[in-house]
Parts: sequence; structure tokens; C-alpha cells
Amino acid sequence: MSSLAAVVSLASLGGVLFGLDQGNWAGAIEKDGFKNAFCSGNVNRMGTYEECHDESKLPMGYVSFLANGSSFVQFGAAIAALSVGPWLARRFGRRETLFVGSLIVVVGVVGQVVVVQVGLFLASRIAGGFGVGLVTYALPMYVSELVTDEVRGACGSMMQLTMVTGMVIASMLNSTSFVDYQMSFSLPLYPAIILAAGIFFMPQSPRHALSKAQEAGELQAGVEQARAALRRIRATEEEVEAELTELQASLANHVEEAPWSKLCSDPSIRKRVLVANALQWLQQLSGVNAILSYGPSIFESAGVPLDKMICALIVNICNLVCTAFLMGVIDKWGRRFLLLLSAFGMFVSMTTAAVAAHFLESMDSADPHRTLLGWVLLVAVCIFMSSFALGWGGVCWVYPAEIFPMDVKEKALSTSVCSQWIANFAIAFIVPYQVQWLNVSGTFSFYAVCLCFSLLYVYVCVPETKGLSVEDIDGLFKATAPRPSSPLAREVPLAANMHSNSELGVAGEFSRSVSCTMEDLMELAGGLKRQIVSMPANLNQTTTLPTSFGPSASFGGRPRASSLLSAATEGPASPRQRRPRRANTHLCMSRGGYVACV
Repeated sequence: MSSLAAVVSLASLGGVLFGLDQGNWAGAIEKDGFKNAFCSGNVNRMGTYEECHDESKLPMGYVSFLANGSSFVQFGAAIAALSVGPWLARRFGRRETLFVGSLIVVVGVVGQVVVVQVGLFLASRIAGGFGVGLVTYALPMYVSELVTDEVRGACGSMMQLTMVTGMVIASMLNSTSFVDYQMSFSLPLYPAIILAAGIFFMPQSPRHALSKAQEAGELQAGVEQARAALRRIRATEEEVEAELTELQASLANHVEEAPWSKLCSDPSIRKRVLVANALQWLQQLSGVNAILSYGPSIFESAGVPLDKMICALIVNICNLVCTAFLMGVIDKWGRRFLLLLSAFGMFVSMTTAAVAAHFLESMDSADPHRTLLGWVLLVAVCIFMSSFALGWGGVCWVYPAEIFPMDVKEKALSTSVCSQWIANFAIAFIVPYQVQWLNVSGTFSFYAVCLCFSLLYVYVCVPETKGLSVEDIDGLFKATAPRPSSPLAREVPLAANMHSNSELGVAGEFSRSVSCTMEDLMELAGGLKRQIVSMPANLNQTTTLPTSFGPSASFGGRPRASSLLSAATEGPASPRQRRPRRANTHLCMSRGGYVACV
């Protein structure tokens, strides 16, 4: 497990890269050197020195430049996530996508540091965003395919933690006088170089190795590659073989890559795509981008009685602490509960901040109550950021990465990440205009209304996925079982000498691979066998036994089957076998006495 922790930690440097890129903008644009270079300088003269250094008198051309500069990173990331990311991840792999993304980030960051022409600077922002889009697309997918179900949420949240760590580092450095804007923009360069240099020392995704080998008709080679990858991140050989068997079974019906049309034509996949994309849009409509990108300017214009960069640092520290807390509770409290709790906390705090900002804007600068309201505003924003980090910050990256089956995963996840960046682009673009037209109070009020909708949406539309495998999630979204398409799927006569080699999952304490005759299998559950023999004559053409032998499983309204099957399992359960699983084997009995094992 220490090896797995090292792999996840190194991969999550992509989150640090993202956080430094997000966190450096708010501080860099406040540096005198940046304002002189892009507003009042000889190369890009948009206004006088006084206009460029007064938030209330910024030239409109400079406001547009700031909006473009902030949002073009997200624009480039959206293009990468939707167009290039799925092809790279499917054709070459998750590691390779991270590598290419890191190299492109290096190119974009160098451009932002060395150029002073507006057009070239904005082009560099798009290039850097393109690389960030590839990294943030592949990273959640890569991590979710390496870790076990029990810690998938915590490890998936590692990206959010490292992202916030990068934002805190950027805020701390920007609050000092010796860091100029070029140094600030260079910060994402260093984790990008480390990630690109170290990515191929990490194992490939075993799930992707199997899937790619099956498509190429080289299954045995894929099995060996997956086994080699699992040996680097699992503690025992037994765990390696158990997970390898499980992966082969889960991929048996998902060999071929599904077309884009399946995202809309399959009701179960369509529902997941809508939920994943809605979460990304609602995350950005929480107003977090307004706080992160323009927090210092907002605090200064609202009259908060602290240096604006110190305020931004305090807010980011709250974000970091609560993100670390999220990692410890996401697999205990669940995704849905955290989203609801987080949305409620953000709604209350954003509403409070809007009211405080409204009174601040209407007060005279000498009013003695101004200082008190400024503190109220700062505390409300800190509570907002803490609530965001506790749910919407990390869950919106974890949830989409775990709900899609392999045949659509790259395409479906690309739509989710693309939505994240399009929403990020849209909000980053309009925030400068919102603050100028609606003031701080109106901006906060707009996002408070959006948060109220987010709370209702999660309550109605987002199911819990804590601790569930991909197969369990299929059932959660009411997926229809695919038609048998692999050599593992067959229809055979029910006979004493007919054998079935399948992964028989029994909900409760055990899960093991069995090889037995059909007659033996029926005898393992004598009561169930007697019910099958005594089936009424007016049954439909095909009757399917329950795919989950859990507490709710029944057969035609008869007694539950879990107690009948539990006696079939022998030996102690390993830690990996303790979690309840759905059976990967479907037994379908027809009138002619045939059984289809899938």
C-alpha cells in the first residue's frame, strides 16, 4: 500500500500544477509590474498609471484583457478535454496523456513569463490551459483505476488537496514583495517538469491495459501487463489475482469502444452524463471562481480591514484544511451527504456575505461600523470556502470518474471535464463585469441563488456511490444488462456434467471464484432449488434469478436467497473480500431447462 500511496502522490502533482495556475492569477494581476506591462506601459498602453492602479477607474480595455486572461486558460482546457483527451487516453493510456499535458503546460508557462504583447500572452494562456485540461482529464481517471473501492474517494480527493496546496503556495508567495508577476506565472512550471519526468516510473492502469489488449485481440499480453501493474500497488499475490479475475469479469461485456451516440441513446449512460456535467456546472455557479480569481480585489473594494493578499491567503488556508478533512470522511459519510452539507453551508455563508457587502457599499468610509462589517464579510467568505472544500471542491472530481463503465468512460468523462472548463471559462469571463456592474453584493447574491438550486438538484438527482463497484453503479443507475458478447457468455443445457467457471459474488461476507457442476450449484441452495423445480407453469419464457443475493434479493416473491447461498462459501475472508459485491454471474432459466451463464 505504501507503493500505491507513492504513486497517487506523484500523480497528484497534476493537482499542484492546476492549483498554482489557478492561484497565481489573482495575485499576479495585483503586482505593479503586471499593471505597468499590460495597462500603463508603452507596449500596451490602455490608460494612465492612476487609472490602472485604481480598482474603481480601470480602463474598459484593461478589464476586457483581465477577463480574457483569466478565462482563456479554461477555454484551452475545455478544448483539450473534449477533443484530444479521450483519443490520447484510449489510444495510448492515462500516463501518456498526463505526460503530454505536462509538456504543453511547460510551453504555455514559458510564454506567459517572457512575452509582454497582449496577443502572445493570451495565446500562451490558451496553450497552458490546453495542457492543464489534459492533466485534469486524465488524472482522476488514472487514480480511480489504480485504487480499491474502499479508498477510491479519499485517493480521488488527493487531486483536490494538492490543487488547494498549490493555491496556498501561490497565495503565500504573492503576498510577498520579492515575487514579481513573472515569478508568479512561472510557478506551474516546476510540478509540470517533475510530473513529466516521473510519470513513466508509475504503473499503467491495469483496467486500461486489459481493455486495450482485448480490443487488439491480445488478451494474454494484457493480462500480464495488468498483473505486473497490480503487483506494484497491491500487498499480496492473492489480492493481485483476485482483482485481476474481477477486472476480466467486469470487462467481459465491454470489449469494444462504444460510439459517441451511446452517451445519448443509452438511458442509464445518458443519466450519468447529465449528472456528471451538471455537477461541474453547479460547482462553478457556486461562485468559487469569483472568490479565487478576484478575491483580493473584492476584499479591497469592500473595505475589509486587512491587506487584500493576507485575506486571500486566509481564505485559501481554510480551503486547504477542509479539503484534508474531506479526504478522511468522503468514504465514510458518502458523496451525496457531503454535497448536500456543502451546498447548505455555502448558501448560508454566501447570503451573509451578500448582506454584509450591501451595507458596506452604502456606508461612508468613515462609518465606525464599517470595520465590523468588513470582518463579517471575511468570516462569511472563509465559511463559504470551508464549505466548498468539504464537498463540492473534491466530490465533483471523484464522482464522474467512478460512475462510467469502460466502454464509454473516456468519452463520457471528457464531456464532464469539458463542462468543468467551459463553466470555469464562462464564470471567469463574466466575474470582472459582474463586480463592475452589480458590485460585490449583487455578485454574491447571484451565486447565492445558484447555490439554492444546487442544493435541490443534489437532493433530487444525485444518488450515493460510496463503496460501490462499477457493476454496482450500473444497477444504481438502472443499467440494462448487455447481451452476451464475449466467450465467457454462453447458453448451455442444464445437466449434471455441465460445468460453469464464473466469479460468484455473494453479498455479505464473502466473494470467491467457484468451479462446479450446475447440479452442485443448485444443491448449494437446496431451498432455492426446490423453488426452481416447483416453478408455476405460467412463467414467462425466461426467468432471471436475482443478480444480487443481498438482503433484498428474492425469487418470484419467495423467501430471500442470501441465507441459502452463504453456506456455500468456505474459508476465511481476506480484507479484499469483505465488501458486499453484486454477482457477476447471471443464471437465466428457460422452460426448456437451459441456463445462460453470463
